[in-house]
Amino acid sequence: MSHDTHDEQTVTTGSARRHDAALILRVVVILAIIAALVAVALDNRAHVRVGYAIGHKDGPIWVVMLCSAVAGVIIGGLLRHRPHRR
Repeated sequence: MSHDTHDEQTVTTGSARRHDAALILRVVVILAIIAALVAVALDNRAHVRVGYAIGHKDGPIWVVMLCSAVAGVIIGGLLRHRPHRR
């Protein structure tokens, strides 16, 4: 009986380790993307003109990049966390 308990603990521990490794990898990738965005934003401080359907606006390119990144995160979150149909 103790042999079965040991096997269950091994499976649980192995699964937990894979989950922890996946979480660490996800955090590292997210931090790398953020670092890349910050580096590009700091290197591109020029002003740009952004056109809209009803006009345009001038502003620093890093603000445009930040807004685009935030919009991407929001859209990705909405697509990923959509409710399941039954």
